[in-house]
Amino acid sequence: MNGSPMPSPGAMPRQQFEASTAAVEVDTERVTAELGEEVGQLLAEVDEVRQAAGDSFSLASLARQTALLEQAHDALTTALDAVDRH
Repeated sequence: MNGSPMPSPGAMPRQQFEASTAAVEVDTERVTAELGEEVGQLLAEVDEVRQAAGDSFSLASLARQTALLEQAHDALTTALDAVDRH
């Protein structure tokens, strides 16, 4: 470096965006169907893992089910955030 201090974030130039008044068209039926399919597949996989484990306790099965349920939760949360923005 040449010894000169870095500018503060407030002094950095900001990119300007023009606000759009145009409505964003969203095919809600398609998006809902895709989301339902994605979440449905994840829940079906949770059931498969649960059935494969049977009555035994398996940390690996529990971890896999948890990961799948978190993915389903993330997909639903993302969809809700998108609805809130539109």
